[in-house]
Amino acid sequence: MLQTDTGVPQQCVVAVVGSLNLDLTALVTRAPEDGETVLGRSLSTHPGGKGANQAIGAARLAATAIIGAVGNDDAAHVLRAAQRAAGVDTRHLTELDDATGRAIVVLAEDGNNRIIVIGGANGLLDPAYVTEALDDLDPAAVLTQLELPPSVTRAAAHWTRDRARRFILNPSPTAPVEPEILRVANPLVVNEHEASYYADADPDTGIDVTVARLLDKVPAVVVTRGGDDVVIGTADGVEHIPVPHVDVVDTTGAGDHFAGTLAALLGAGVSLRDATMRAAADAAQLVALRRDQR
Repeated sequence: MLQTDTGVPQQCVVAVVGSLNLDLTALVTRAPEDGETVLGRSLSTHPGGKGANQAIGAARLAATAIIGAVGNDDAAHVLRAAQRAAGVDTRHLTELDDATGRAIVVLAEDGNNRIIVIGGANGLLDPAYVTEALDDLDPAAVLTQLELPPSVTRAAAHWTRDRARRFILNPSPTAPVEPEILRVANPLVVNEHEASYYADADPDTGIDVTVARLLDKVPAVVVTRGGDDVVIGTADGVEHIPVPHVDVVDTTGAGDHFAGTLAALLGAGVSLRDATMRAAADAAQLVALRRDQR
């Protein structure tokens, strides 16, 4: 259970089992080509990591806890403080004898980015620790990605399956996922590239066909397609959800914010369609802001 400021227990709606990294962001006019050097405009550090970003997104709407690992260093203090400031419960953020995760972000003026992740302590998270933390929190929904060891993803999926809770999987970065884990994902949250990968489909395959293939593997799927739309697929069929059009400033963390918002709403009992519409609107607002405005 989470604790409110008054000390009254508050039921955990979403537990994010995820990575935490300190981001080092270089702002450039354009990203360099292979072998090319470009001059950067600025350099800054920000709390990041897919799990951390998703937890902050979820905490804006529902009681959220994060389960993860950091090192014994200054970066860990920054990340803990950022989670707590966003209202995320950090009681199950364990400190391990390794460096806290880092990410190197090259952010171009057009809002697109390239990211290198160095996992550090994230790679040492123990699946048994995750199961114990979930037992303690007893969340309505569990959200995770693929920046942690596969054994941790498996533990989270098994916990939700055994307790009939909602398992939301954002399989990024792309990597093989066991069929038994995919069968629990409700929904699988992917972008177009990831959708093609997990559907074993050619990138030129139409999105409706790709989603249909994914539904042979998962109960439900949500495919984000940037400024075009969001496609949801369930046993009832495939639907395209329009997204607001905005002037893009910075896409960093937009997909994570979408996933966190979606998980919070689903954990609170909102329908997949309505949750997707709200998450798409919130993510669109986010990409129109600079990171220092968020």
